[in-house]
Amino acid sequence: MEKVTYILGAGFSAPLGLPVMSNFLFKSKDMYYENQDTYTHFKKVFDSIESLSISKNYYNSNLFNIEEILSLTEMMDFLDGKKLSEAFTKYIADVISYHTPQMKPYDGGALPGNWYDFVFGSSGPLTKYGYFVGNLLRMTFCEGRKAKALPGSDEREFHAAVSKEESIRYSVLTMNYDLVLENVASFVKNHFVTDGTLSFEKSNYDPEWELCHLSKLHGCLEGGIIVPPTWAKGTHPQVVPAWKTAYQVLRDTNHIRFIGYSLPESDSYIKYLLKSAVVGCKHLKTIDVICLDPDGSVKTRFDDLLEFGYYRFKNVSVTDYLDSLVRTTQEIRRNNYGNRTTITMNSLEKVHAAFWASK
Repeated sequence: MEKVTYILGAGFSAPLGLPVMSNFLFKSKDMYYENQDTYTHFKKVFDSIESLSISKNYYNSNLFNIEEILSLTEMMDFLDGKKLSEAFTKYIADVISYHTPQMKPYDGGALPGNWYDFVFGSSGPLTKYGYFVGNLLRMTFCEGRKAKALPGSDEREFHAAVSKEESIRYSVLTMNYDLVLENVASFVKNHFVTDGTLSFEKSNYDPEWELCHLSKLHGCLEGGIIVPPTWAKGTHPQVVPAWKTAYQVLRDTNHIRFIGYSLPESDSYIKYLLKSAVVGCKHLKTIDVICLDPDGSVKTRFDDLLEFGYYRFKNVSVTDYLDSLVRTTQEIRRNNYGNRTTITMNSLEKVHAAFWASK
């Protein structure tokens, strides 16, 4: 059994319109000035940011970057014996939630004969992310018949479950606060008959990797845990379990794949996590990086970090990767046209290999 770990950065969610560190403040101000009644609490945050500007009189400080703002704010709160203010936490959560698109179910009534093309809803930006999550969770969908159906109603019933036949197991470590991955799993559970196993393992480490681990290293909107990337994680006991799980995942993994993660200099804790975990990693085979890199600086940082002979870097967008996954899954579906009752999400490894073989 092969174990594959995806490490996701802001570039993974950015194509959906979610803000990144550099444009977070600007997007939040757009929200505020369009609807000040709803986002009145933003004013307190903006005033706090304005008060930080005095630091620019003495030190180089980018107060348009939310990472810098969060780090400065939390340093002051921590030394005053306080946690990051509730206003700041709510501000971060509101901005991310506002820009997170929702999956939309098929809008033509009952699912059509080609129902398998709509398992992740009507076409939209989240559909391709659905295929990715479907592979991570080893989803299999099937069409059945209801035990009892009202006269004239749709007799079909659609089920989703975890495939037990796949030999690949996945885990995810993410720097993102958003719920993009979880929303896909929730969508499937809300629109298909399931046994409750289609979910991420977010609490404990499973040595068998039966469920896909999801470790959110900087916190999550769920629960209101927001940790600045630059800040000491030990001062945030809520994220310690996620880091412990991530450590175990990296020790047991065979393949590491970075997507949309630029390895920023400020995120030194990730580097130490990787270095410490590899000491106990018995069979790491490959490290792949997929990230936009317009000026070559991202590749330089990874080159400086990694001495591993089986490391590869590709300067492309996550959308190129996910589009390949959708196309391949649909091609497999067309080639298996005789089977119109079942579809299994199991083409990620084929797509990954072909993606690296292409120029």
